[in-house]
Amino acid sequence: MESSIFKFKKEASFSCTKKYNQFLNWVSGEFDLFLQDETNGLEVYFPEGSFKIKDSNEKENIVAHINLNSKVEKKAKIFLPK
Repeated sequence: MESSIFKFKKEASFSCTKKYNQFLNWVSGEFDLFLQDETNGLEVYFPEGSFKIKDSNEKENIVAHINLNSKVEKKAKIFLPK
């Protein structure tokens, strides 16, 4: 077992709130078997870690901040975008 925390950060831009919300709904659907918290963006919990998607609170050119943290890098890579 690895002792350090594996972290991954990425940003995705959206031209409007509607497209950002569609993205959140799609991600939520892809991970519907995992515990999720939608109170402030979307946080998905998986064994040994979680990832969170939160917007930048801007009206135009919404930027989604995607942060993944995992205790096991090998398992975290399953959740990373290709």
